[in-house]
Amino acid sequence: MPAPVGALIFPSLAPVLMSDLTAVRVWIVEDDVDFREAFVEALGPHVRLSGVFGSVEEAVARLEVLGGAEPPEVVLLDVNLPGLSGVEGVGTVKARAPGARVVMLTIRDDPATIAEALGAGASGYLTKGATPARVLAAIAEAHAGGMLMQPAVARAVRAAFEQRPPPPDYGLTDRERDVLAEMVAGGTQREIADRLFVSPSTVNTHVQHLYEKLHVHSGSAAVAKALRERLLGE
Repeated sequence: MPAPVGALIFPSLAPVLMSDLTAVRVWIVEDDVDFREAFVEALGPHVRLSGVFGSVEEAVARLEVLGGAEPPEVVLLDVNLPGLSGVEGVGTVKARAPGARVVMLTIRDDPATIAEALGAGASGYLTKGATPARVLAAIAEAHAGGMLMQPAVARAVRAAFEQRPPPPDYGLTDRERDVLAEMVAGGTQREIADRLFVSPSTVNTHVQHLYEKLHVHSGSAAVAKALRERLLGE
């Protein structure tokens, strides 16, 4: 049986082509015309390329016209764009197409930008040095609900986390940490009491101690601080 055309052009595409992506609706948001055309040519035969745009605003305008009909399933999104940046665009696109998976495809490889993009909800991060095979693999992984990053990007993320200082020690007891974890999970004081097999008044006492130790005045502030400072681990 003859090899797929894509495998002849890009030999490294052969393993990826074992997964049929031709029905997956893919959009590209990229303002560099040469780069955009190159990837349209490389990826076009292997996915359902249903939208190519030069900015987030153009993509959003198309989503509004579509009105929910056949939205993109995977969006390849640059970071440095005119108007809204790609990082800002992640949430903007997902707000209008909740099922869409966004994969960053950019020249930017600094840890801060990577962290911002992933924190905004990106389902993958590739630099423009990625091969077409790697981009197709990222599309396949994102479409399946996973995440793919180039090894260099993954190393940058890991290094950034390793450089972060350890969480501050507020002197929380094990039980206070249990209560804080339940608060982060969204539990009410009554629900926390039931789950920890203690009385609501006992939970309230722990909550008041948490407020004092964390120097906050509300449950939402305590939860935000716990997440921001990684008080319950990664």
